[in-house]
Amino acid sequence: MGGGRQFIADPNASGISTVVGDMAALNLQLIHALQEVIPDGARALVNNIAAQTRQALAASNASHAREQATRELRPITRVPAAPFGAHANIANIRMHNIPTFSGSGNDSLDIVRWISRIMILAQAHALTFAATINLMIQGSSGGAADYIEQMREEDKTLNQIVQQLEMRYGDLCTPEEARVKCNNMARKEREGLPEFIDRLRLMARMACRLENDDQARRQSIDVLVEGNIRRVLPTSVRNALEERGINRSRMGLPAFTAREVEKECLDLERRREERKLQLNDVGAVKRQARVLKLEEYTDSDSEDDSSSSEDAADPNDEALYQLIMEVKQQRRRYAASGQTVDPQRLYRKAFRKFNQKHPPPKFPRGANNPHGARQAVGVGVAQGNYNQKPQQGPPNKLDTNVRRTITDLLSLANVTRGHCIQCGLEGHYMHQDACALKDKFLVDKPCAKCGQGLHSADECLKVFQKHYVAQPQGNQANLVQNDQTLNKK
Repeated sequence: MGGGRQFIADPNASGISTVVGDMAALNLQLIHALQEVIPDGARALVNNIAAQTRQALAASNASHAREQATRELRPITRVPAAPFGAHANIANIRMHNIPTFSGSGNDSLDIVRWISRIMILAQAHALTFAATINLMIQGSSGGAADYIEQMREEDKTLNQIVQQLEMRYGDLCTPEEARVKCNNMARKEREGLPEFIDRLRLMARMACRLENDDQARRQSIDVLVEGNIRRVLPTSVRNALEERGINRSRMGLPAFTAREVEKECLDLERRREERKLQLNDVGAVKRQARVLKLEEYTDSDSEDDSSSSEDAADPNDEALYQLIMEVKQQRRRYAASGQTVDPQRLYRKAFRKFNQKHPPPKFPRGANNPHGARQAVGVGVAQGNYNQKPQQGPPNKLDTNVRRTITDLLSLANVTRGHCIQCGLEGHYMHQDACALKDKFLVDKPCAKCGQGLHSADECLKVFQKHYVAQPQGNQANLVQNDQTLNKK
């Protein structure tokens, strides 16, 4: 009969629903007080009026609850109505497994996870609400600890503190806004599917948090999560998931639950990533092999290396298959050690291991080597000493039947990459029109004059020019001859 209701204390802070509820409660109390003087003939009418007044009071309470939920934004974390227990001492509580919350992170899930762990710890130790607030201050740092302490000094309740924390450090919003965010949520760049599901489930919990029935709330959350997971899946994964669902129904099994849909999606996406890694490994090995062959063909006798590129890109090549397997093994070693995968370093290690297991064939002297100076795919050779002195003795014509790599030729010519092996100058390669010694024969030692290039001293592009500089010593001047090397114009 309207008893036990807290009536309006401040008329300026009341709303329409509060006023209507108070009037209905007062009418019920008045009817109850007049029960003794109501004649028997009008008692049925009075009871009918009392029933309608109770219905108006219930509607007013429901409207007030909706307004309060919209205005105050009930938090996602459910705080119990009664304290967890009567213990107030938190000195012996260990919080090693709970990370310290500072409020500096960018993930809105952090605050919800942290509050949930604090609540579980408080429930395990049967703490009061005041002790739970002290535990939250102890488990936080920086601005978050100061913010909680300020709210404690303002005599905020535990539910209000949780609400303010989720509003400040999370994405707390109204249920309608949360439902719209669920249906429009997109995956971030390079975001994994598990991380997206966690964000989506949190927003679904926020959208369905006003549902008092636990079973209905869980079903609503599962519907939101399952529908939006399918929305963001790649086309191939979505089609594979639909095919698995059809096969499951054909076998007479029940449909996938929301958790089973998450598991199937994670499995299909993981397989998709494995296929992409395998294709990337194949492509990277092909490109690396092609680059190596192109580098080795530079300054060689062949002008067209399209056939070599086709050989390197042949997916049926046994050597290429072994090389891909070596790349996979190196990738598994990186994953087992927990290190960040560096693609360049991974491929270098894979090529080095492959070269150790499968050394390139050696052509004997005088044998017919169809590739000339080109080395096998992926074979690494130690870098030559480009600062070495020119070899002494008369040069001989270079034996082109001996198999040599481009690194060997650069070391033999005492030049670095980017220089011509024949003339020793930079900016072109041999057999190009820019080389002044094009089509000249190569010798087996660097030039005795300039020290660079596999050409004889008679054909060197640099000559000696003599000039004299007077160096006075006492009354005499000695002529000192200096050699200055100039390029022919």
